[in-house]
Amino acid sequence: MLTFLAVILFAILVWVIPHAWQRSRLRYLRSRTLTPRQIALLAENLALYRYLAPAQQRELQQNVSLFLRDKEFVGCDGLSVSEEMQVTVAGHACLLLLQRENSCYPDLRTVLMYPDAYVAEEIHREGYIESTRQSARAGEAHYRGPVVISWGDLKAGLTHPQRGHNVAIHEFAHKLDEEDGYVDGRPLFANSAEGKTWGPVMREAFFELRERLHTLHHESDSGEEPGDTTNPAGTQRVSVLDTYGAQSPAEFFAVATEAYFIIPLQMEAAHPQLYRELQKFFRTDPAALLRNSRRGD
Repeated sequence: MLTFLAVILFAILVWVIPHAWQRSRLRYLRSRTLTPRQIALLAENLALYRYLAPAQQRELQQNVSLFLRDKEFVGCDGLSVSEEMQVTVAGHACLLLLQRENSCYPDLRTVLMYPDAYVAEEIHREGYIESTRQSARAGEAHYRGPVVISWGDLKAGLTHPQRGHNVAIHEFAHKLDEEDGYVDGRPLFANSAEGKTWGPVMREAFFELRERLHTLHHESDSGEEPGDTTNPAGTQRVSVLDTYGAQSPAEFFAVATEAYFIIPLQMEAAHPQLYRELQKFFRTDPAALLRNSRRGD
């Protein structure tokens, strides 16, 4: 009997001690304060930072502190990764974590940084036939692996936010998506009730975007002038979502997340249901932050 109890106690300790140590480590890394320069870089390169409440800014800083100390940045193609690059990537990655319980991308160890768009090999399989081709990319997120970012493309997105593109937000949305073990456009919710309406809303918006892409292809092939997409009911609907999101539900979630954080007012106006669904998940309301700021000006 004593041997059995000893085995049970040992098993409990083997499970409890690593978890307790990990929680303690995360708290410690979050407690390390950023330098004044790092905070200035956040304010300069993260557009929403100055609109956040002081408590949200502190939370963001804590997660950035953890990210910078927990992840390794590696320069590729001769790029020397600067502090600005690290803080900018970490800031956008941690923006997606605000006001939510998180372990700061626990399966991510490395961020690979390229100076500009890079070429990667794509593998296509059709039945027993496998083919490869070269593809130019601005970034990618490997399942349970590194995130790859083109600094040139990230900077272009920061310079022209009206385009609604941000490669860091896009790729880290993919990392959130994979946390439940599937890259399917449905991230991990705190409980089942939170994601109750996620599927129907996202599915409708996804198929609307696919219909928009089909219409654009038809207009291009027929020589017509591109116009606004009509939804199945025949009414005009203007979209601010990049048609790249029509590739798959996973890409749709990443593209929608970009628009949600980069052009929130336009996103809310064009896709109010989709916006509210994202707001329930992210718990930060970028459009409200911008509106409240303008009222105070």
